[in-house]
Amino acid sequence: MILGAVLPALGERAESYSGRVVVIPVGKDDLISRARFEFMSRTLERCTAEGAEAVVFDIDTPGGLLWDTVDLMMNDLQKLKPRSFAFVNKRALSAGAMIAVATDGIYMAPAGTAGAATPVYSGGVQMDDAERAKMNSATMGMARAVAKSKGHDPRVIEAMIDMSKELKVGDVELDTKETILTLDADQAVMLLDGKPLFAKGIVHSIDDIKKAEGLNGETVTAEPTTFEQIAIWVTMYATILIIIGVAGGYLEMQTPGFGIPGLVSVAAFLLFFFGHYVAGSLVGHETAVMAGLFVLGILLVIVELMVMPGMMIPGILGFACIMVALVYTMSHWEVPVLPVVEGEPQPWKFHLAAYATGLRNFALGIIGAGVLVLVLFRFLPQTAPFQKLVLAGAAGGSAEDTPVVRAARSVRVGACGVAVSDLRPYGTADFAGNRVEVMVEQGYLARGTPVRVREVLGTKIIVDAA
Repeated sequence: MILGAVLPALGERAESYSGRVVVIPVGKDDLISRARFEFMSRTLERCTAEGAEAVVFDIDTPGGLLWDTVDLMMNDLQKLKPRSFAFVNKRALSAGAMIAVATDGIYMAPAGTAGAATPVYSGGVQMDDAERAKMNSATMGMARAVAKSKGHDPRVIEAMIDMSKELKVGDVELDTKETILTLDADQAVMLLDGKPLFAKGIVHSIDDIKKAEGLNGETVTAEPTTFEQIAIWVTMYATILIIIGVAGGYLEMQTPGFGIPGLVSVAAFLLFFFGHYVAGSLVGHETAVMAGLFVLGILLVIVELMVMPGMMIPGILGFACIMVALVYTMSHWEVPVLPVVEGEPQPWKFHLAAYATGLRNFALGIIGAGVLVLVLFRFLPQTAPFQKLVLAGAAGGSAEDTPVVRAARSVRVGACGVAVSDLRPYGTADFAGNRVEVMVEQGYLARGTPVRVREVLGTKIIVDAA
């Protein structure tokens, strides 16, 4: 595992799980985060390696990623040596119900509910009848096998997955062909063929589970390590990183040299890709491919802005490369992949809605960056630190009394000159031998364009095309 290789380098030493009852919280958003699945997988490995007494999943979730849940059920939980339990507190719906049936024992909170595990695509994509049948068949097959291995009645999880299934306990009809099974606490502990239907009992706390199961170890709650928490934050706040990265990159191209905006932009995008890599969105060669595509997009945008302004083609291609790299990275684990059924792989099918989260985050990031840039250009140039930064950078020395500052003070409204660099919106213009830093408020002006000073605000000189 990625985390297993890098975490020791951080020097983090968590308290041993030996002889303890390890609680793994499964909250509202935990099953929609690939990074959280990595955390749970690593925790289960530690519980086995360090000899934990038991593992308890404290579940309150509406569901999450199907194939990651299946992997947790069929691999991580099957390899777990300590006993495992699920505490439905208060919801174990969809993926939460599937995790519950992969444990050795299930307990319900008094107001707990479990079920509604039929597979759906993210983004509201509708399955056709054939897809629905294949997906349900594959999911039921895997869930049924896990339920049997743990001693649970497979008919229950089948009724939670497939609407065509019915379930009765005596004369009580719990599920019909028009519904998906969802059990409340009282229904979950009903007896079917002399065994509890779904849960072993109704409890109020994990301590009650420990008492019922004869567990004596100290209770400890598993917490994400630094790397895992970074990955979780990055996947949750990817939009903010895009805003910072895009705005920082644009500001860097408007100021001389390479400075703070450029460093901030590079740091934001490095964190973006690193966090998604750790989270598992990018695996193997995908990391290099997406990072390379992103860098190619940046280079093409630079060519458009700095080398061949107005040509459009490099800019469009560059923007497309950047968008594909970022959207794919944010959406990769949401892309629906049908399982192999009856030995035949399903044909690949593109679903635009599967990329809904990535497209939404990208759009919000670009819009947010545009707003941030406009705000900064409106207020930042009027601040003394920014004026010193720009003028000192252009002159290569102190901003208090430089040739650039003296030249700027000599420029008056109405003065005519020539842009000696592209203005996007900042650049340099020559006024009768005086080269000064100027800006254009709308669009950009190419090098060599005649300009006229429209307004002078201290050392901020605003020009228009003459």
